[in-house]
Amino acid sequence: MASPPVQVAHTGKLYSEKRIVVISFLIALAHFQYGYDSAAISGFQSMPGFLAVYGHVDPKNPIGYNISTDVQRLIQSLMNVGAFVASIIIYALGGQLSRRLGLWIGCGLGILSVTMMIASTSSGALYAGRLFLGASNGFLIPWSVTYTTESAPSLFRGPIVGMTTFQTSLGALFGILVDNYTNPRGGNASWQIPLGVMYIVPVFLTVFLLFLPDTPRFYVTRGEYDKAINAIRRLRGITDEEFLRAEVEDIKNTYLMEKELHAGVHHRDMFRGTDLRRTILSYCCTVGQSATGVTFMAGFSVYLFVQARVGSPFMWIMVSLAIALTGNMGAFPAMRYIGRRELLITCSVISSLSMFGMAIVYDVAGKGHPSANKALVALSIVYTWIYGIGQGPVMWALQTEIPSQRLRAQTVGTGAGLNFVVGWAISFFTPYFINPDKLDWGPKYCYIWGAGNMILAIWAFFFCPETKGRSLEQLDELFEKKIPGRKFASYQVERQLVDDVVRRGHSDAKRAAETSSKAEVDRVYVEDVEGRGVAK
Repeated sequence: MASPPVQVAHTGKLYSEKRIVVISFLIALAHFQYGYDSAAISGFQSMPGFLAVYGHVDPKNPIGYNISTDVQRLIQSLMNVGAFVASIIIYALGGQLSRRLGLWIGCGLGILSVTMMIASTSSGALYAGRLFLGASNGFLIPWSVTYTTESAPSLFRGPIVGMTTFQTSLGALFGILVDNYTNPRGGNASWQIPLGVMYIVPVFLTVFLLFLPDTPRFYVTRGEYDKAINAIRRLRGITDEEFLRAEVEDIKNTYLMEKELHAGVHHRDMFRGTDLRRTILSYCCTVGQSATGVTFMAGFSVYLFVQARVGSPFMWIMVSLAIALTGNMGAFPAMRYIGRRELLITCSVISSLSMFGMAIVYDVAGKGHPSANKALVALSIVYTWIYGIGQGPVMWALQTEIPSQRLRAQTVGTGAGLNFVVGWAISFFTPYFINPDKLDWGPKYCYIWGAGNMILAIWAFFFCPETKGRSLEQLDELFEKKIPGRKFASYQVERQLVDDVVRRGHSDAKRAAETSSKAEVDRVYVEDVEGRGVAK
């Protein structure tokens, strides 16, 4: 029978973890790059300067140009192909490849891809650049999430990882903003300048990573415990040696226990035993992001607004993204105080209604109708805001929290690869649905994403585990005991949080942490801020 959890008050405030918050925010610039690129390329498809080179004249189109479905699908889908290739490499080398090295590889590929697209106006260079940029994202996105997940304290891990969605939306806002102000210039400069801006993030991260250690958990897996201690000290600014050693000891014991239990296992063990459930859940969270329709909205929103004859499409997309940022900022407190599962279910239902609303209004009122345009803009804003506060950050957090420590890098990497495959399919087929030269569905395409969001809500209700407030080691215990997802929040675990015990600085904290790291604590009572003592 599992013992009751320790009832403790966490004395560490967010301010005390300001260093890791800032570091995580800067590492998450990898997602800024992804958001910027998605929005900028979405804008290119409606920029005369870009279409004069890669599109064709179309007098029936509102802007006098159009882009063929072949070009449209290639510039979007090739990025997902490159990302898929990167995920295969991560799967093969995830256990040996350091998190910093993975990020550096992503930065190098990003710089190469931007150079190729700016230096030539041939279709081949454009397609090759998109392929390499996809590979860049394939390294940057999973490794940035893994880095922050393995470095952040358990209490703030969800909100900190959730900042990635804020960075994605912030990058998208800047991408559309730059497009909006360079579009009137015309010519090649109108789209080459937005591409040139994409040098900033990989160059900055390349230099910034020189001053950071790798993650504590990565060092533990290599047996470099002193480096793990130093990593926590540098990343979180902690000087309490007892806490540092207890934290590393807890990570070490969990890793060694898993290693002993799974001696001789291979990467294919992601699909065996308890790890199979964790892999499937993590994959569902990864694919669930695409099921929300965010890939469609990020890659084709400007084009969709132009074809629907919404006036000033760049401006309205900027307004939508700016409002969405308030949702992203609200994600931090939302994930701090509301359960992951509750947020995911609620936001998925609202997103479903928003998508269905866009499709129904357009279906009833028709193309270019003023009321339909207003509804399209308003509902797209609601959708983007809801995704930013709930679905985006929650699923980013879940897909990295759920896998076992031993297989986290491989699970996150292959999950990202699976997501890129789904993203490729969406990018490849979407032009056939919305391009006037083909089916010309326009916003009616949102019927599909309304259904996708509703399916996600149903899945979350029945299967999604609640990981809020649990350490990665406690999650190992819950999965090993095969606790149903709906009971994760209420189940009383044996393993206690080192963060909640050691950092109180009392004389008995070290003993409590040592016993908790061995998963032998029956119950520990810790004094509150006023002081009641620590006892086993």
